[in-house]
Amino acid sequence: MRDAPVASAEAAVPKPSRWDRLSTGFKMWIILSVGLLPLGIIAVMASVENARANREKAHVEAQGLLAIHVQRFTLALSRNAFTIRAARDALLEADDATGICARTLGRLDRAPNTPGRFALYAGEPRARCVSPGFRPPAPLPSNGQIGRVIVSPSADRLVVFLYDPVGAVEGVAEYRREALARVIDTPAIDDDFALELVQGERIMPLRPRRSSRQAGEIRADFPFINGEYALRIRVGAPPISASEVLAILSPVLMWLWASLVGWILVQRLLLSPLRRIQGVIAAYKPGDRGLDLPPLRTPAQEIGALGEAFDRVTRTVARHEAELEAAVARQKRLVREVHHRVKNNLQVVASLLNLHSRGSANEAVAAAYASIQRRVDALAVVHRNHYAELEDNRGVALKPLISELAANLRATAPAGAAGMQIRLDIASLHVTQDVAVSVAFLITEIVEFGMLCGASAVSVALDPEEPACARLAVEVDSLAGPVDCDPALEDRFERIITGLARQLRSALDRDSAAGRYAVRIGTLAPEEG
Repeated sequence: MRDAPVASAEAAVPKPSRWDRLSTGFKMWIILSVGLLPLGIIAVMASVENARANREKAHVEAQGLLAIHVQRFTLALSRNAFTIRAARDALLEADDATGICARTLGRLDRAPNTPGRFALYAGEPRARCVSPGFRPPAPLPSNGQIGRVIVSPSADRLVVFLYDPVGAVEGVAEYRREALARVIDTPAIDDDFALELVQGERIMPLRPRRSSRQAGEIRADFPFINGEYALRIRVGAPPISASEVLAILSPVLMWLWASLVGWILVQRLLLSPLRRIQGVIAAYKPGDRGLDLPPLRTPAQEIGALGEAFDRVTRTVARHEAELEAAVARQKRLVREVHHRVKNNLQVVASLLNLHSRGSANEAVAAAYASIQRRVDALAVVHRNHYAELEDNRGVALKPLISELAANLRATAPAGAAGMQIRLDIASLHVTQDVAVSVAFLITEIVEFGMLCGASAVSVALDPEEPACARLAVEVDSLAGPVDCDPALEDRFERIITGLARQLRSALDRDSAAGRYAVRIGTLAPEEG
């Protein structure tokens, strides 16, 4: 009967679970592995995100290359279009088109124009000037556009149709693929990318890629004429380098290595000394003088290894930051290059308009060219001043902008306002590019209208009123009192300056007695620059 309580006590003791039966070292290895796994996953995700950022950077660089070649392509077609339209005006007034045709076709075949074959219609159903051996295709309907572009089915030619404002065809131009490729790729950029002109399923290759070893490819399109066709660039996606593969795999290797090191440390520095101490205690016998404890090693040296690990991580982060700074610097250079090319293109357009204005025998046509040139000059002045302030990011300085604009207006004044004087009283203020464009156009419109009405003196004043507001006033002596000008011209002038004032989000203040027009504009505070 005495054995019964012992048996029941043994039955009450629960059986050890599978986890309890595992060794302490194996338990520590499992705990360390599970604890470090999320860090490994986060590190892998960070490495993958870095690779994705590299691909996005390559996409931005591809868009920058595409922007440069779009400008070249547009300029190549625009030069010939200007020449054809100028010749069309001359053909309408000439009785004998032989000389005009010979000069125009010869000019179209010479640099900097893009070589090709051309046909000029000049308001007639049949072409009046045709390049030798060229049979122009039947003109397509304009669909309300001033030009249409068709890629041939064989993708070896590009046909351009030019229309006047009423939809009548002005001219037809045909370019061979080789000529377009040579013009667009000059000067050549030493990068491995492909250019293509795409219209539906028709693709005209303009520049092939030197290598196609990359597994992936980055594409960017620039559409023209409501998406009727597009210029496409194809660049090889940046390959995954050995360092990136190592960066992706290193978290997994580090996870395994850390778990193994943790298990070894627990075994060598904790469990093994405990077992040795346990053996010494088990061997202890009453009467022994003491315990012969084994020497214990301190793990303090691992702190140095941890510091080295942090040093490696710090160097890795510093290297990545240097790469990001280099990418930002390249992007800034690209933006400056784009602004510089826009400014140069506007200057080229203004020079062409000036040449056509001087070469026109019709005073009305010359005046129209001069009027367009003044507006292009105004926009070019804004871009030039914005480019000058781009490095400091202070906006556009109005004082040099208005001074240069006034000089251009005096230089292009018609004969009736040849002695016109412009007095400036401009405060040193900065504005955004949008405000600068509207201000330049507003001054150009008012001064030009005054010149056409026989102005002899113009005054432009800009005075600050509030920390972020200024008053711009333009006074023209010929606009004081009743204005003796073409009513249609006056009506158009009023509509234009009223619209520009709305763009500036300001009410137009008119003083008819003094011939003064004033608006309030928003300026940039010094700390915003």
